[in-house]
Amino acid sequence: MNTPPASEGRLTEWLLRGFALLLMGLIVFRWGHAWMLDHSRWTVLLLLVSEGYTLMLVLLAHRAVQRDLSPLAMTATVYATCAIALLNDQGTTRLAPEWIGVTLQLASMTWQFTAKVFLGRSFGLLPAQRGVVMSGPYRIVRHPIYFGYLIGHVGFLLANFSWRNAAVLALLYVAQVIRIRREEAVLAATSGDYRHYQQRVRWRLLPLVY
Repeated sequence: MNTPPASEGRLTEWLLRGFALLLMGLIVFRWGHAWMLDHSRWTVLLLLVSEGYTLMLVLLAHRAVQRDLSPLAMTATVYATCAIALLNDQGTTRLAPEWIGVTLQLASMTWQFTAKVFLGRSFGLLPAQRGVVMSGPYRIVRHPIYFGYLIGHVGFLLANFSWRNAAVLALLYVAQVIRIRREEAVLAATSGDYRHYQQRVRWRLLPLVY
């Protein structure tokens, strides 16, 4: 887990941005079509907006000083980025009313937006060193954006349940934990401020849990 990160290259940066752009187009087509088929599925539309906004930020991010290009980090990142495309958009079951899913997704998007404002252009896909942020939501958990994703995905699953969707999202959070640990290894290896921050903010993803 503490393998030194590989040096960042310009080609790698643009390949990742191109990948994000292609994936954003796929997500817009897939989930936009699902919403057009049934305008009552607001959780589908909000998933589209949230994921599209996230991938757009990748295109605007600062170039990383160092990035973890290990096979484990890359595999986890590719899966986490593509997981939304693997979800079922048809034949799902509502375990809770649509408005409950929508409420959770709106709370998720509000929290994510706040965290991303504080993060600024330090956002990216692979674990990397783009600067250390310790204010705002980062005072509560070390990875508040992932926490926001979790809230939104729970809301989506409640209104769009299938065993496939549950399995895709469960595996997604295995990948997210791997990304969290790899990212923290990069930041701790390159920033004394981040090591002090880890001591001050104990929880990575879920307050009082992890």
